[in-house]
Amino acid sequence: MPDHNQNEEAGLSARLAGILTAVIEYHVATGKPVGSRFLCQNFDFKVSASTVRSELARLEAMGFLTHPHTSAGRLPTDKGYRFYVDTSAREKRKRRAANDPGPGQLEGEIEDVLRRSAEILARTTGLLALVSAPSQDNTAIRHVEVLQLHPEMVVVVIITASGGVAKKLVIFEDVVDPGLVNWVRSYLNEAVLGLELGSRRLMLRLEDAGLSTVEQTFLAAVSSAFADAAVGARGLYVDGASSFFSRLEADGSSAVRSMMELLDRQDEIVKLLGAAISERQVYLRIGREMPAVAMRGCSLVAANYGVAHRNLGTVGVLGPTRMDYPEVIGSVEYTASTLSRLVEEIYN
Repeated sequence: MPDHNQNEEAGLSARLAGILTAVIEYHVATGKPVGSRFLCQNFDFKVSASTVRSELARLEAMGFLTHPHTSAGRLPTDKGYRFYVDTSAREKRKRRAANDPGPGQLEGEIEDVLRRSAEILARTTGLLALVSAPSQDNTAIRHVEVLQLHPEMVVVVIITASGGVAKKLVIFEDVVDPGLVNWVRSYLNEAVLGLELGSRRLMLRLEDAGLSTVEQTFLAAVSSAFADAAVGARGLYVDGASSFFSRLEADGSSAVRSMMELLDRQDEIVKLLGAAISERQVYLRIGREMPAVAMRGCSLVAANYGVAHRNLGTVGVLGPTRMDYPEVIGSVEYTASTLSRLVEEIYN
């Protein structure tokens, strides 16, 4: 049932809140406007049909519902959805989150796990699933491998505590001494393990004045791999685009074209998810609450995953404002929780 204190804060009686909830849930399920006749036939509000019509008019006047010109029924507004999510959807979200089997045991490389998480979340919700990978610039270095592939070619592999892997191929003009390769591998694993990518301490360790000129020159060449790893874009895994655009088109949304363009600019999606990285609870933006005008026909549900006292990445679902919020929120929360358990194991 809706929270009565929050109903009162929104200026809604229990009856108004119940009618609004009924309108929203039926509209989400069918996509159709909801009229007073339908409500009276399918719900027992213990009042007359004229009272229900009056209450619908009140909800419209208060901005919770809108009245399409082509129909006698009402549709929820962004304000209506926001009230529903903050009150009526709360308990339903908890129940669904607890019962949702979720992605189950996700094992393997972190990249594969994130990709699978996006696939499962898209399949579960039928919407666009977004999963951002842990940023590399503030992640500790766990291991460095330097391998000589050819006489003039060396590959540097940097493995971070979050499970990320960065690789760089370094080509030299002359044949590389294998002993120098073995030396730099040992040196790096002694000097930089535990330091964060992008940190000043790391840069100082890579500029050791006590080394010989040959060692300094070789170290400088392979150290470019650390700079590349630090400035590399946060990885993003996206799935469910086809279902997402089908839903937008079915709802007659004007956001289809702008959202297609957005998917071609993944840095903007990463920025969008980045707005949620400091949140402790579910990050939810509905319609006009979205930061960009082009996205205001959609809603975003997101939650962070990570380790104790530190968020590493974000799980999100982007869809039309007409979505099953309890189901989507529960699925996003469960996926984020599962990923948190996984990265906790990796960090430990």
